[in-house]
Amino acid sequence: MDREVNKSRYIVLTDINYGIELDDIESMIRLMLYSNEIEIEGLIATTSIWLKEGGTEKNRQIILDIIDAYAQVKPNLDCHAEGYPDPDKLRQITKVGIEKFGKRIGNGWGEECFNTNPGVKLIIDAVDRKDPRPVWIGVWGGTNTLAHAVWLVWKTRNNSEFNKFLSKLRVYNISDQDYASHWLRKNFGDRLFNIVSPSPANKRSYHFYENATWTGVAESYSRKDLNLRAKTGDLPKEAAIVSQGGNCSLVDHKWLKEHICNKGLLGQKYPLFTFRMEGDSPSFLYLLPDGLADPEHPNYGSWGGRYEKSKPLFWVTGTIERFPVWTDSSDSVIGFDGKVVNSPQATIFRWREAYQNDFAARMIWSKTDDYKRANHPPLVKLDHAKKLIVKSGDTVSLSAIGTIDPDGDNLTFEWIYYPEAGSFRGEIIINDKNAEKVTFIAPSIVYPVEIHIILIVKDNGTPPLFGYQRIIVSVSP
Repeated sequence: MDREVNKSRYIVLTDINYGIELDDIESMIRLMLYSNEIEIEGLIATTSIWLKEGGTEKNRQIILDIIDAYAQVKPNLDCHAEGYPDPDKLRQITKVGIEKFGKRIGNGWGEECFNTNPGVKLIIDAVDRKDPRPVWIGVWGGTNTLAHAVWLVWKTRNNSEFNKFLSKLRVYNISDQDYASHWLRKNFGDRLFNIVSPSPANKRSYHFYENATWTGVAESYSRKDLNLRAKTGDLPKEAAIVSQGGNCSLVDHKWLKEHICNKGLLGQKYPLFTFRMEGDSPSFLYLLPDGLADPEHPNYGSWGGRYEKSKPLFWVTGTIERFPVWTDSSDSVIGFDGKVVNSPQATIFRWREAYQNDFAARMIWSKTDDYKRANHPPLVKLDHAKKLIVKSGDTVSLSAIGTIDPDGDNLTFEWIYYPEAGSFRGEIIINDKNAEKVTFIAPSIVYPVEIHIILIVKDNGTPPLFGYQRIIVSVSP
């Protein structure tokens, strides 16, 4: 029943509200269903360019209401997986951030009046805690509460202590929703681990979002399409898809109504999106210990996308970066229409069937205490190490012997070569790629390369669920 886990520590900064940021409510509900996979250490209500009046007790109460619903379904969830946190613990770590938009240092952060802010204090205390694991900050809204925590430590500790503090931070920005994120990267970007699809942090930001990796979680729609949907209740067939290539039928209102909305107490709180489903969810989907993700290596790829370290182009992001950041990078995949798509969004939507089915299954978990009435992911095992060292021309043998399904479902296997995740871009032919045991020939090379092979296991339950293992093959000449 249990998957081997190594939980990531995670703090959320969210501009959650019942207006334009309905997707934050959606993401918070999904996060509750995955709270056994991640160690949530903070849920902080913040401001943003889209919610300049946020960061209040009213916003915090929205989070608490979702936790109350989670508390009622937790006994059911406990019957399907271990590790779901005590609701009272989640309530205790739900705080307000800085109740002022992050316009510039000294105006939104970097002011002594914010030194005792509950959100700021929570971040500092979490990073200072004697725990060797880094602290991931999922920035769903503005960044000024985090920026003030960094500013306060910068001003009150010596350089060695400050560098130690920065070294434990891992930031995943859902684009830039205030100017504090720019300040952090400009001043500390050489020492701060930051995943971001940069944007100007003003009302023009929306125009740059369509270049961002995180938008691959779901498509967005034009105002005309929104008006049409208001009349029909669902997305019209002629909807203008902004992110091309993904299966839109898995992220539209019709799918959500059928599989998520009103499905138990948590589902009853799940609102239908206005512009896009769950734009913030990639920041924690990235952390799930599913055999695919490796958070310390953004270039490996996962449900939360794939990123490479570079200085993004100004015309793509509307920002000028002083230091390289982990930012948008493309995958080439076959889209839902059968055409090859090469885009940052493809690094997420290539996994869409898996993360949406998994979400639907967990919503079913929340409704029943009968393990047999729900589906659970395959337990994927390798009959060898996850890292292999071979020489050019060697036959590399891979085996999934030992993989089982906890529900006794039939399993199908697929071994895929993921060229963008490694350093080799040539062809790799996997023999009998749908078998439990496969082989391929290590390529002829003149310098060492790293090859990533992903084992994908799918069951035939309802809904079908997926499991993974990543094999990294180091090839020398």
